[in-house]
This record gives sequence, C-alpha cells and structure tokens, in this order.
Amino acid sequence: ELTNPHDDERWGAIIRKVIAANPWEDQAVYLQVTRGVAPRDHAYPRGIRPTVFVSSSPLSTPPEKLVTQGVAAITHADFRWLRCDIKSVSLLANCMLKELAVRQGCAETILIRDGLLTEGSSSNVMVVSGGSVLVPPKSHLMLPGITYDVVLELMEASGVSHKVCAVSEQQLRGANEIWLTSSSKEVLAVTTLDGKPVGHGDAAGRPGPFFRRVHALYQEYKTNVMRA
Repeated sequence: ELTNPHDDERWGAIIRKVIAANPWEDQAVYLQVTRGVAPRDHAYPRGIRPTVFVSSSPLSTPPEKLVTQGVAAITHADFRWLRCDIKSVSLLANCMLKELAVRQGCAETILIRDGLLTEGSSSNVMVVSGGSVLVPPKSHLMLPGITYDVVLELMEASGVSHKVCAVSEQQLRGANEIWLTSSSKEVLAVTTLDGKPVGHGDAAGRPGPFFRRVHALYQEYKTNVMRA
C-alpha cells in the first residue's frame, strides 16, 4: 500500500543518472522506498510523500571456481513471518538465518517449513529429481526473484524438463542436484548439504548436467541482454 512516487519515465531517469555517476561497467542498483517522514506510530501515516533512496555498487557475481565446484549449504527451519512474498527492509530473520550458514563456512541456509522447501535466506532454490527440475511455486512463503522467473523462462524455451510444484524435504535431501538462484548468485550449484555430498554415485558432490546446461543458457541470456 505504498504510493509509487514516480512514473516509469522518471524512475528510468533516476536510475540512469545513478549509473552514469559511477565508474563500474557492471553495477548492482539498489532501490528503497519508504512511506515517508512522519511521527513514530504503528498506523500508516496519511498525506505524506514517500522517501526514495537509490544507490549503486559493483556487481559481484560468482567466480569461476564456485561455478565449477559448487558451494556448501545448510538447512534450517523457516521461522520467518508469513508474508515472505513482501520485499521489505524487515530482514532480521533472513539475516539471522544467513549468519548460521556463514558461521559454518557455507554459502546459504536452505529453509524448510512444515516438511516443504521454501527458499534460501537470500536466494530461491531449485532441485533436480526424477529427471526433472523441481521449482517451488510462488506463494506468501517465499520471495519470488527475477532470476527465478528468468530461469523458468529459459528452461521453458529450451525444452529443459521442469515442474513448478511443492518440493518435500525428502526430495531436497535426496536430490541429484540443488541450485541457488538470485541476482548476485545467478545460477549456482549446491554440492554439499549439511556436510553431505549432493547427488549419487560418482557424480555426488559436483555440479550436475542440468546445472551446466541451465548455467550456460543463463550466461547466453546475460550476453544477449547486454548487447541489446
């Protein structure tokens, strides 16, 4: 219920101005809109102007070593609130869950609620099981990412077998592959989960064939976007 302070043309002008003022070839642009300045109160204040903050930083994407070797992750109960679909600055629970991974030298905490995979503390999660990519559906229990949507579109266009469906904890732990997707992680394979290799047989603990294909599709997509 925040008022949009600008139309698309004005937003574009602001973002281009910030990009032009910074030296980096690839930039991560961050937007934050608050309801505005008002006396402290729980009720929404009326008749105030939203405050807009825009910043830019160098875009940091996974180094080649992480792409080829994958990363480690842990699991934890998803104790966040029930409106995870709202992108807000109220990220305390996400930060607490991310810190659990960092303290164990891992890249992410993968969250489970009522026996089902939701997402990561700062990423979406997809798994490969039964010869298909399984993708948790959008709901109030997860924040749908732009990269999540892009990966789905790429798999649809390229004929990669996939299904948007509930993913059980059992399917997560028994998966052939696990991926993280986000703007900064792009598409990244999880090769160790809770200290155990992901996958089976000789392929365990290494990025799998589905990941390699989709990662290549994503890199091609990025190149085409930059050319455009």
